Amino acid sequence: MRIVKLDPEPVDAVPYLSAAAGGGIEHVELPIHSGKVEGLPARWDALIATSDLQGTCKAGTKGYGEERLLGEELAEHLALLLQLEFPNIDPRRVLVLLCGDLYADPGVRGSSGDPLPVWRAFDDRFGGVAGVAGNHDLFSSGGLEELAEVLFFERPGIREAVGVRVAGLGGIIGRTDRPNRMPEELFLRELKRLLARKPDLLLLHQGPDEPTLGLRGHIGIREQLESASDTLVCCGHVHWEQPLAEIGQVQVLNADGRAFILTQA
Repeated sequence: MRIVKLDPEPVDAVPYLSAAAGGGIEHVELPIHSGKVEGLPARWDALIATSDLQGTCKAGTKGYGEERLLGEELAEHLALLLQLEFPNIDPRRVLVLLCGDLYADPGVRGSSGDPLPVWRAFDDRFGGVAGVAGNHDLFSSGGLEELAEVLFFERPGIREAVGVRVAGLGGIIGRTDRPNRMPEELFLRELKRLLARKPDLLLLHQGPDEPTLGLRGHIGIREQLESASDTLVCCGHVHWEQPLAEIGQVQVLNADGRAFILTQA
């Protein structure tokens, strides 16, 4: 599976509220980009990829409703956008890729909490959902049981999404006394093990760096990807101005603070 085109200008955007770096709340927009991908199996007409949806919205198109997580609004917005801009795409034939950090409190920068409403919103509207947790995702007790119909990688592994072999490794490298963190040696060992099984898609929260392009990330993750064969990696955690990079034979799509609709080339 390979991305052959990404449109640089967004096809649409979703306004939301986010905690500002210096305190307070800021009004920002989540861009939605379109693109083309080769190698989708017959079951799927498109992929949607997104990550780090750290904001909230007022429900409804006029923004007067109850406040909800950005990801809940995005799921509804994307379903409507497909009807208007991609009428030949059936939402039941769309596989959604969620790369973590889907909870936010616009009053507290870096807040953690339960992202289950976002997962539920995508599951309600699209044919398949696969993804991993970010370091700020704290599922409530029993919440994961609701994800029985989706491919949530609570632990590193590979699962089948009707013709697509999807691997997932969530969380970040860090101190194990904090949620969704793993020692560096173990994280990289699990990553190497997954790549050796040659998945079609690899979902990470924390991604690699790409120093030749000035893109931040983890050097050890890049070094593992450099020796891997063809795989499309989706990640987030650290924002890249340029969302797509080539590392050896691997493509990396950084979906931090963005959404992508990738249709069959």
